Amino acid sequence: MREAITPGDAAEELSGSQAEIEEAQRVSEHVLAATARRYKEEVSWADPEMIETALAMVRMHRMNRVAASRHLESLELPVNLTGARFTLLLTLYFARDNLLAQNEISRELSVSRTNITNLIDGLERDGLVERVPNPADRRVSYARLTDTGRWACLEVLPEMTRFLHDLLDGFAPEETAQFKEYLYRVQRNLTSHHPGRYGKGVGLE
Repeated sequence: MREAITPGDAAEELSGSQAEIEEAQRVSEHVLAATARRYKEEVSWADPEMIETALAMVRMHRMNRVAASRHLESLELPVNLTGARFTLLLTLYFARDNLLAQNEISRELSVSRTNITNLIDGLERDGLVERVPNPADRRVSYARLTDTGRWACLEVLPEMTRFLHDLLDGFAPEETAQFKEYLYRVQRNLTSHHPGRYGKGVGLE
């Protein structure tokens, strides 16, 4: 049987865990820096500072995806909400009348129609979304939130708002504004150097 943990012991365990997390982050930063230097060794004109920064953004995206999924799971909702399912629900929630054509959703989120169809199939089975035919054009199918789908969004939206705030915890307002502009500059560089349809929405993971 495990011995009882006193408040002091609990605080020590928590700080130890936090110390391990911080050490893992420091190791990761060293790995990214070392990887950037290897780029420089292999490609003479590579800028290791730019490479490390770009790699840090890639890792940040991956960490955000994992953390968001874990946070959704921790809410223990009676419906299954992965990041992709919640993103689609939120897209409908913010749409006029909670309604969008499936091809609009596909364009909005830069996801194939097949993937959107599969997601909507699952959400429809769970009673979160319903399909609505277009009486003027039977080839067009709409997806609309059900009352259960709206309830799920209302339950999760405050939690995800806190999650997004956590990402910029400790940033001063002017730092947040500057960081936002840097990110938009990166997005503009992507669209300039690698043209394509990237969608207007937040995307699916």
